This record gives sequence, C-alpha cells and structure tokens, in this order.
Amino acid sequence: MATTANLRRRGLGCDIECAICGGEEETINHALFLCPPARQVWGLSHFPTSSGCFPSNSVYDNMDSLFWRFQDIPSIDVFPWILWYIWKARNDKLFSNLDSNPVAILQIAEEESKLWSSAQEEPPGTFPQSDPRSLSRSRVPTSNVVREYGSSHRCFVDGSWKVTDQFMGRGWYCISPDGESPTMGASNSRRSLSPLHAEVEALIWAMRCMIGAEKEKVVFLTDCSNLVKMVSSPSEWPAFKTYLDAIEEDKEEFISFAVVQIPRSQNGRAHKLARRARVESLPITYVNNFPSNRLV
Repeated sequence: MATTANLRRRGLGCDIECAICGGEEETINHALFLCPPARQVWGLSHFPTSSGCFPSNSVYDNMDSLFWRFQDIPSIDVFPWILWYIWKARNDKLFSNLDSNPVAILQIAEEESKLWSSAQEEPPGTFPQSDPRSLSRSRVPTSNVVREYGSSHRCFVDGSWKVTDQFMGRGWYCISPDGESPTMGASNSRRSLSPLHAEVEALIWAMRCMIGAEKEKVVFLTDCSNLVKMVSSPSEWPAFKTYLDAIEEDKEEFISFAVVQIPRSQNGRAHKLARRARVESLPITYVNNFPSNRLV
C-alpha cells in the first residue's frame, strides 16, 4: 500500500507523517486502523473496540482479530470492505480534498458486502421471483411495467462509475406512451463516493429533466435494487439523506411517480449513455431527441 512510510522506504522523497491527521508516520496500520477517521469507522461498526486491544499498534494483531478473534460477529465478512472504503476515503481526502462521513463509509461497505455475498449465491442469469403487485420492490420485466403504467412515460435510468476514472456518468432514455420519438440524456460530473451515489444522482438528474420537459406521469426504471429500496424506505438510508430529501421534494412535481427495478439486460440504452459520458475527457451535458439507432 502506498502509505507515506512505504513510499519513503521505496526511495521516494516525501514526508512520512500522515497528511490527514498530522501523525508522526503514516504506516499501513495507521491509515487503516489508527488514524482518527479510521477509528471513527471502526467505532461505529459491530467490531468491539477498546484501547490497546482493537485497534492496536500492530497491524498483525489487528488482522488477527479480524480473521480469528471476532468469529462470533454475524457480519464479520464485511471487514475487507470496511478496509477498502477507509483507504478510498483517505485517497479522496488526500488527492481531491473530499471529506467522507464515517457513517456513510460504513453503510456503503456493508451494502457492498451484502451485494457481493448475494452475487455468489445466485446462479448467473437468474432473477428473484417478482410479485406484480409490488413493482416498487421487485425486479420485473418491462412488459409488466407497460401494463401497470401504460399511460406514463417510461424513463430508463443508469449511473456509471469506475474508481480509476475522473468522472461518473449519468444516462436516461425516455419512451413516450403516445408513440412519440424517444428522448434521452447523458451527462457527467466529478466522480462520486461510490457506484450507489452515481445511481442516486442519475435518478435525480433524470427526474429534473422530466420536470423540465413537463412530463407529469413517469415511471423510472433502474437495474439498481438499492436505489429502489432507498426511494421506498428513505429513513433507512441516513447517509443519503441530502439526496433523498431532494427526491422527495421533486416527486411533488409529478402526478404519477414510481421507481421500478428491471433486469440489467433491459437497461442497455441508459447504460450506454452513462458509460459514454463517464469516459469523456471534459464535462458534458446532452439532452435531445434523436433516432434510437444513434446508440448502436
């Protein structure tokens, strides 16, 4: 890991103190366990913390605790994700001067851990059974959406995020119930904290584009299950409160509003728009009517 202590050890001329807290030396153990922002995250987690025990001054003791001593903790599998997002938050602060909320770091780590675990259990290409009466929670085919929301515009939404890219991308593709030409939009902005943040920002932008186009009946279609859960139960996602408050306020502009999960395979157009916007070298925003073969 490229901590300042390791960089100095490799012959690079840099200060060895921690740029985050001013500590005497930024070692791996300091960055992941002892730096005050890291301590806050561990203190909020389910892992028991006490002075001199965990986290300790030895990275080996700390990893030994995570691997072997905390076996009775139900969510023990989350610790690699906590380590990763602590390191990522450190880099965001160091290179982009972005502050990260410890609660948000922990919540994102826990969600990523759950998503990874569920991905290992579900055979590729299979989807959970959906109840047509609960479209706000289940992943459903677009044919069901057409039957349920036949008089509404169908707006496919996607966010594109990659840790190595400068920007995140947002894309939407809207189909009119009256057979008019589809509308679509793509934009990018500075990379957000996580892929989930990109999905939320993509939804908010799509909603505001629909409001600007005076579309009052819209069902927003996404392949992100957590985005649907956020909108249906905002109180359970305190780290995203600012975003969810904006969604609640913008919802008032619609006569009919819904957010529905669909399979990823049916969200290809919005995905391509978001991905293309993400890899642009400069900030872009594009909203227009044009033929669907433009996406080929």
